[in-house]
Amino acid sequence: MRNNILGGMVIFFVVLACLLMIDDISSQKNEKTEVITSQVDDQKDQTDLAVIEEED
Repeated sequence: MRNNILGGMVIFFVVLACLLMIDDISSQKNEKTEVITSQVDDQKDQTDLAVIEEED
């Protein structure tokens, strides 16, 4: 009797997973995506490098 209950639960969850996958595959994809753009200011006067001036 106990094996029948466990087997029934396994079959139930497998069928539930299959139905959820079929629903996900067959649903229409009407999702709108929002494009986010960013702007980068290029400042040519500044550098991130350290400048060391040596006299010969």
